[in-house]
Amino acid sequence: MKYLSLLALLVISHCAMAEQGLVVEISIEEHAAQSQDVTISVSKIVMGFNESVSLDVEGDYGVTIVSEKSQASKVNLVVSLSDQSNGAPELLGDKSLKLNVGNSANYQISHNDHSYKVTIDTRYGELPAVEEQK
Repeated sequence: MKYLSLLALLVISHCAMAEQGLVVEISIEEHAAQSQDVTISVSKIVMGFNESVSLDVEGDYGVTIVSEKSQASKVNLVVSLSDQSNGAPELLGDKSLKLNVGNSANYQISHNDHSYKVTIDTRYGELPAVEEQK
């Protein structure tokens, strides 16, 4: 009886654990060539590994992130950035990154007299529970 109770507890605790996902925080600094103005936009999302997500960053940028888990703690990310501030999205560029989960990376994009510093920060996080559909 004691072993049966332990087995039941193990099964229940395993079912209650949330699935591990990836938290991606993105920060975009925009500098205009003829100005001292700097605009910073920040957003984050929880996504699964081997998944593609699109998000809106403060209404100014559209970002699509494709993740692929390559090894135990490594992830490949493809980040596509577009400027939405003028109404229609304008592609600024794509970047492929290889990161250890828990680390960050940054890169620069230049487009139409503007430069963009993009910082990507990653960590593990729990995916939101998905309700069963009836």
